[in-house]
Amino acid sequence: MKITKIESVLVGAATPGVGLLSNRNYHFVLVRTDEGITGLGEATLESHDNAVLGTLKDIECLVLGEDPTRIEHLTQKMVRQLFWKGGVIKGSAIAGVELALWDILGKVLDRPVYQLLGGACRNRIKVYVNGWSGGSLDPAVVRDKAQKAMAAGYDAFKFSLALPVWNVNDPANLRKIELVAKTLRETAGPDAMLMYDGHGRYDADLAVRVGRILEEYDYTFFEEPCQPEQEESLAKVASRLDIPVAAGERLSFLPEFKRLLTRGCATIIQPDIGHSCGFGTAVKAAHLAEAFNAFVAPHGPMSPVITTVSLHLDTLVPNFLIQERLFLNDWRNEVITEPIQVKDGFVTVPDKPGWGIELDEAVCKAHPAIPSYTPQLNRPDGAVCDW
Repeated sequence: MKITKIESVLVGAATPGVGLLSNRNYHFVLVRTDEGITGLGEATLESHDNAVLGTLKDIECLVLGEDPTRIEHLTQKMVRQLFWKGGVIKGSAIAGVELALWDILGKVLDRPVYQLLGGACRNRIKVYVNGWSGGSLDPAVVRDKAQKAMAAGYDAFKFSLALPVWNVNDPANLRKIELVAKTLRETAGPDAMLMYDGHGRYDADLAVRVGRILEEYDYTFFEEPCQPEQEESLAKVASRLDIPVAAGERLSFLPEFKRLLTRGCATIIQPDIGHSCGFGTAVKAAHLAEAFNAFVAPHGPMSPVITTVSLHLDTLVPNFLIQERLFLNDWRNEVITEPIQVKDGFVTVPDKPGWGIELDEAVCKAHPAIPSYTPQLNRPDGAVCDW
């Protein structure tokens, strides 16, 4: 079997709301073979479609004519023979192809991907919902939106607030964070797993103050309190809080996860399989985390394709904690042939060969790519951006 072609399918998937993520295209990758077997991957990187497309052209030259079942060999070729590190653009492009290769291998062997690497550790996958609140600061709105997500089957929640932060002593914004954190706890109940995403907005001292608020309301973890490259700051926050720190969604290569763990930056790692060179790197990162008694909570607020791929990792590794799931209550659920169903806070892993899903071509064609990325930076409150 030989690889004959790499195709990109861009699907316009604008998200209602305000912010940089509101305009995006899903970027699906199809790897074709001379035996008629096609693999499905995803390389969505909002606002960087053209950069990923360009990198995929370089990758195609490296893998055409190769055996698609030699996944590790081809991954190393893509990583090493594209000389420059490339960061998340390179990591996303490689992931799109690498994921499609796993899908091909599963189809060739007539097995789900997770069965190729040791089989299931669990039958159901715990999920939390993200993107449900719209960033509202109004307690009534927070309660209403949380209750709608609960009615859709979720019982675990993450939220973030795009509040400008100017200094280490920011009492006004701390009160805003506390108001939403408290409202969500009261709405979801004492047993709900709740998470807060800092999006790297804080210096270490302010992050500690935010973390102590989260501790008061028994939050499960504090995600990205500082920028991912600020390892000393992350380690400082982690050492001064009782609440676990989670990080890793913006990392692309295995040595970056090694530093995160060895330097005490986090006890929960969050590989994004669509950005970190694919499934193989995520599996390696998970096993590395296991050696540090750390957990894995994969990042995944993109399409149902990358969420489904993540479910295979979740069922495979013993140190899985919880899976992120974007609150999709529209046509985006139907972009795959086996839509994900949430029930009582859990989902199941597809048991068909490969990832167990295919793209619904009719749905994809009905939502053509957004031709130019126009980020919505103007907020209703008059602020010029979401820093």
